[in-house]
Amino acid sequence: MQILSRCRALVALVCLFAAAFAAYPLAATAQASPGTVLFSRTMSGMVDGFNTPTGSAIFIIGDDGLQERQLTPYATGEFDMPGVAGYENLWLTNAFNPSGTWSVYLQAQSALPHYVGTTPYHGKYFIVNAYGLRTPPMFYSPDDLQSPSDGPSYGSVSWGPAGNDQIAYANVPDTLDGRHPSCVSLMQSDGSNNHKLWCAATWYYCGIEAIRWSGDGSSLLAYAVRADRFLNPEADLYLINATTGMATLVEANIRAPYAGWGVGDISYDGHEVVYGVVSDTNDPGPCNASNSQSPVVWCAKNMLTGQTVALTDPSNVVTFGITGQVLISPDGNQAFLSSVSSRDTEIYAVNTDGSGLRKITSPCVTMDANTTVLWRPVRVSPDGTRMLANCHTEQYPPAPGVTTDQIMVVSLADGSARFVTNGVAYDWHATTQ
Repeated sequence: MQILSRCRALVALVCLFAAAFAAYPLAATAQASPGTVLFSRTMSGMVDGFNTPTGSAIFIIGDDGLQERQLTPYATGEFDMPGVAGYENLWLTNAFNPSGTWSVYLQAQSALPHYVGTTPYHGKYFIVNAYGLRTPPMFYSPDDLQSPSDGPSYGSVSWGPAGNDQIAYANVPDTLDGRHPSCVSLMQSDGSNNHKLWCAATWYYCGIEAIRWSGDGSSLLAYAVRADRFLNPEADLYLINATTGMATLVEANIRAPYAGWGVGDISYDGHEVVYGVVSDTNDPGPCNASNSQSPVVWCAKNMLTGQTVALTDPSNVVTFGITGQVLISPDGNQAFLSSVSSRDTEIYAVNTDGSGLRKITSPCVTMDANTTVLWRPVRVSPDGTRMLANCHTEQYPPAPGVTTDQIMVVSLADGSARFVTNGVAYDWHATTQ
């Protein structure tokens, strides 16, 4: 009876998805502007005498700054976002479908007061279209973020690109330990063809983090987190064939992304990967033994030749950060990294052969002694000419300080930046110029 009910539920889910998809033309919004940006804004309220985030909602806007639309409502204690890891400045999970008209989001509830990184969430994943029409929940569990010991749970939900319109997900919520084995699964957006693609070694790993699709849909990049993550927060990085499920080890013994060590990226064809390792001059590897003064070195690896290159500043004037995300150009020839600075964190480009380091961004506000600027890369356009980035600024004094988040489209040729809107962007369905 339970199986029959589940089958009926699946049929109902498929029908509702089909009806929802039929309700609007698939290209309705994607053609309305040069590209579409998914972003969130947070509302705040007074909790125990402090001004505290009390909820967030999701919006879309054309990357020309026009046609803004709110997709989810504000609700106290509800945080709509791409996933729990979104609060760790890790946005690499693909939220948009290939046509840019539907997107995955997590509706997470939190007990107030909400403090980033310390408050446990419960919630469900949904799919929403450009008009705010939401499908039924993607998964059957009462709480997609529950501990796996309490039942089915899910994390790192990522929608595939054109040519592979599937959704990849992990069987353990982001930032939580789970049952063994830790697996990556695939399914169609209507819930059909749900199957395991690849599972990490039993009893050796406790979860999968930061699933990332290659642009051609042929490969997935995934971090398999070690079972002793709290004593030794390390992971092994794998490249997974999206058709066969065969996995190739990219690098072992690197830091787990959601332990605060950042997340890498993969080129369009899956042949070039960028990722971070802990700097260790006693290790003969070309990245670990580099001359960088940073505790983490970002590396580029060619998966066809096996060549690994350290992405550093040879003069050691610029140090790159250990948190957030690094991007790679679609052709795999350039990586984009955020520098480390107490007041002005900018984005740099470096060729994946280690040459050609150059500064891309400039402060998005007028700098003075009371101002701090932090740039974060979000996406590179398919033609490799532009980048969507978030520019976070803080001004203190005046007390209690003024914080602003701006979404910008940056030219990778000359570094010029065009303001889109205020908020924090996490995905971009971009078109060519």
